[in-house]
Amino acid sequence: MKMSADSSYILKNVIEKSCKQDKPGWKTDEYFELFAAQQTLKLRRFNLDPTEIESGIVGGGNDGGVDGFYLFVNRKFVREDTDPQIFKDQQLNFELVILQAKNTTSFEESVPQKLKDFAEQCLPMGSTLGSVQQKLFGESLLTAVKKFHDIYDLGLLKQPKLTIFYAHVSLGEQIDPKVDARRDLLVAKTREIFPTADVQYAYLTGTKLLTLFNQHPEQTIPLVTQDYFDSKLHERSGYVCLATLPDFYDFIADKDVLQEHLFEANVRAHAPDVKVNKGISTTLANPEQEDFWWLNNGITILASAVIYNDRKLHVTNPLVVNGLQTSYEIFNHFSAGASRDDKRTLLVRVIVIDAESATSDKIITATNSQTKIEAINLHATEQIQRHIEMALKTHDLYYDRRKNYYRNQGISIQKIVTIGSMAQAVAAIVLQQPDNARARPTTVAEKNYSALFSDKAPLAMYPKCAMVIKRVDSYLDGLDLERGEKLNLLFYVAMYSVCAALKSIRPNRKSIAGLHVDLLTDELLHNCYGKVLFHYKDLGGDDKVAKGPELVQRLKADLIKSFGGQKKKTKVKPK
Repeated sequence: MKMSADSSYILKNVIEKSCKQDKPGWKTDEYFELFAAQQTLKLRRFNLDPTEIESGIVGGGNDGGVDGFYLFVNRKFVREDTDPQIFKDQQLNFELVILQAKNTTSFEESVPQKLKDFAEQCLPMGSTLGSVQQKLFGESLLTAVKKFHDIYDLGLLKQPKLTIFYAHVSLGEQIDPKVDARRDLLVAKTREIFPTADVQYAYLTGTKLLTLFNQHPEQTIPLVTQDYFDSKLHERSGYVCLATLPDFYDFIADKDVLQEHLFEANVRAHAPDVKVNKGISTTLANPEQEDFWWLNNGITILASAVIYNDRKLHVTNPLVVNGLQTSYEIFNHFSAGASRDDKRTLLVRVIVIDAESATSDKIITATNSQTKIEAINLHATEQIQRHIEMALKTHDLYYDRRKNYYRNQGISIQKIVTIGSMAQAVAAIVLQQPDNARARPTTVAEKNYSALFSDKAPLAMYPKCAMVIKRVDSYLDGLDLERGEKLNLLFYVAMYSVCAALKSIRPNRKSIAGLHVDLLTDELLHNCYGKVLFHYKDLGGDDKVAKGPELVQRLKADLIKSFGGQKKKTKVKPK
């Protein structure tokens, strides 16, 4: 089947316009890797934010045929600073998504051939990932593979489940038999390495890419219930009902796949082996006992609208803000083949509310306060985070306190700032810790939260930090750097350039809040980049240097030489 001329034209325009909107400094071929990853992850029902998707792109020079590498453990995305110990004593379910994307109209035989080389050299648990692999594959890819090995080894005695999904992406439609033959060799080799793994190899054609691009999470989902109670207070509606366990399973699952976007506002992650979840699982497995809702606290859902019709609550934009553990156990129970004749019920309450309102945050916090939770998971609901969101909007930036909230509204990823990326920006620029910003993308906020997010800091500081990172990121895009090197330099150049623009070795929060980002001219950034690059290369020019303390120490010494003797700071231009 050949893609129609109209569809081909539409897809190419979608890719070109998306590139100009989301990554204006990228070449179309480079952006195609990111676009392909977005659609592949959507196919696998993973809902990552733009920063997370980009972190898995490992393509470029020395990529060994792998453009994207994503590791999920129990559906949780694993990044370079994820601590393997968080999965200790859990029954582990691994999924590797490995992709190669070609912005061409054909599926090339070399793709599965290169992926087979990668599988042979890197995937075996006994692989040392030593000098041979380092010559053939990039540092960021090998780091990701080692993380997989470390976590997989941790769960070996519990017989972890492993799925390896290879995605071969292009604009083409026809598959040559030779490519199929190479695919079969790759799949066979991978099964030889991991005999019990579920190994899949998918061709994502131009038609499939266009279909996935136009696919959005379902906005209105029906929840079957025989009866309900409703109330209205302060112009807000609430509904309480009992739903049978199979009907609730149908609400949270689509074609036997969990709809994970429903749980993005829930502050907990699922932990299969904790005592309470084992109790839920045991209760589900014994239908002859008491009704389920007698023994369970139930589910809380926020929604933008609810209509009752035909014995169903039609819930628009649902977010399960409490009850993730129960939901996951119910999903696991029925997806494993439990009887659909189960008549037991679950208590569900649905509250209709504006998702951006402070009340929604109060509900999320209150319904998640019954048991101990790490404080970092509740920060998104704090007042300081709401204030940052409002401050960013004055600069046409959108703060994703809840994952993909603005992305799902069609906002360009160029304008979106996640809590994690904000933490990295403030750590690099205000705390002058670019090494921590680079090395700990997901944990820097947890380790330095009070210093990063304080209501005593000028609110204008936060959009300025975000704007500086975006300005430096755009400048580095124009230098045609390898993606890994650009990431290694980004936070250092941001820190150094702010100091240079303000002529201060350690600008305070007030001066950063008053910074006019136009001061970061190409000339200034060129000079700062040159200084950072010199020391980076002199120390070895790799990930280890970017994540270690020596580079920032050298740059601070340079700043003292340049600005340490100045008694007066230059005046900051008004906003």
